[in-house]
Amino acid sequence: MIVEELGHARRPPVFETRRPMYGAFVVPPARSLVVGDELVELQPLDGLPLERARTFADGRSTFLVHHDDEHGRRRVALACFRRSVQYEYDLVEIQDATGAFIVQRTLLGAARLFSPEGVVDWNGREWGMRPNAGTLLPRLVKAVPTAKIDVLRGLLDLCIHWLSPGHVGATLVLRLGDRDVGGAGPQLDETAAYAGPSLSVASHHHHAAVFATLLQSDLATLVDADGAVVRFAVGLNASARADELITDPRGMRHRSARRFTYDDPSAVAFVVSEDGPVTVFSDGAPAAVCDLQWMRAETGEPIATEPRRCGRCEKMLVTVAVSPGRGGAGCPVCGNVVGLEDRKVVKVRKEWPVRGIAAAGSPGIKWPVDGPVGR
Repeated sequence: MIVEELGHARRPPVFETRRPMYGAFVVPPARSLVVGDELVELQPLDGLPLERARTFADGRSTFLVHHDDEHGRRRVALACFRRSVQYEYDLVEIQDATGAFIVQRTLLGAARLFSPEGVVDWNGREWGMRPNAGTLLPRLVKAVPTAKIDVLRGLLDLCIHWLSPGHVGATLVLRLGDRDVGGAGPQLDETAAYAGPSLSVASHHHHAAVFATLLQSDLATLVDADGAVVRFAVGLNASARADELITDPRGMRHRSARRFTYDDPSAVAFVVSEDGPVTVFSDGAPAAVCDLQWMRAETGEPIATEPRRCGRCEKMLVTVAVSPGRGGAGCPVCGNVVGLEDRKVVKVRKEWPVRGIAAAGSPGIKWPVDGPVGR
C-alpha cells in the first residue's frame, strides 16, 4: 500500500492541465492516527472508490488514511486536521507520535515519504533518505555532552526539517560559554548583525520565525547555551592558525564554521548547505552529519580507546589501535598523520568546559576520569 500511494503521489491524474497536491497515511495495525481529538477528525470513506476518495486529500490539511477498524479490517478514511500540517516538521512530529507512514506530494510537485527512520525524497532521478533529527540526536549528545538536550534537539529540528528541505543555506552557532554571547569579540564581526525578538530554538513554535528571517539574511546566527537566538547576520572570523590548518572543499560556509569551532572550544556550529545536507562541527571537525551512510559508519566508540593529542593542531583525539600501515585518514581536524600511523581516529574529544570555567546552564559538571585536558 505504501508503494502504491507513493506511485500515486508521484503521478496523480492530470485535471485541466494541473496535477493536484496529495497526502496519505498508512497506519500500522494496532496503531491509531487519533492521538488528540483537538487536532484531527476522521471521516469514513466507505463505499467510495479509492480514486474518488483520493480527490479529497490535499496533503496540507486533509489526508487519505488506510487503517484498521476495531475488528481488524482494513478501512479507508479522510483525516481532517484543524490546521495545516503541510510542513515537514509537522509531519515528522505526527509520524513520531502515531507510527504511521506518511506520503505527501508537495506544492512543488515533489513526492516524499515520512518513515520512522527518516524522510524519503524523490529528486527527479532517484529516491534518497534523510535521517530524522531524533535519529541523529543521540550521536550529537555524545559528541557535545555539556549542551542541553532540548537545545540540541531544537537546532537539529530547525536545520534538518525546516532549513534543509527549504534549501536555505545557513550557519547557526551554539556557544556553550558566556550567556552574553552577543558582544563583539575578536572572533565575531557584527558589522551587519541585528537582534530579533525573543526567540528560542528550543521552542518549536519559534522555528517558523527563524526560518523566515534566514530566508532573507546571510552569515551566521548566534544561539546561547539556553537556546536563545541572540544575533543574526554575524561574521565568523578565524585565527591565522585556523586558516593554516583547516580547509573544507564544500565552500566558505563550511570552512568558516570549522575554523571558528577550532578557535572557540565552546562553540558548536550547525551548517546547512543550500542543496540540503546538514553538518554539525565541533573543535574543527564534523561531530554529526545528517547522512545515512555516515550514521551507518558510526557504530559507536570502541571500548579500548586511547586519547592522543594531534601533534599539529593540538586537538585531543580518541583513537583505537590498528595494524601498522592500516591507520585511518589521520586527524579529522587538520589531516595530520604523523604519530597516528598505528591508530584510527574515532572522534575529536570536546575539551569544554576548560579547567575553572563552567558552561552556562551546566552547573555541577563532572569531569571524565582522566580529567579536563588543557593545552
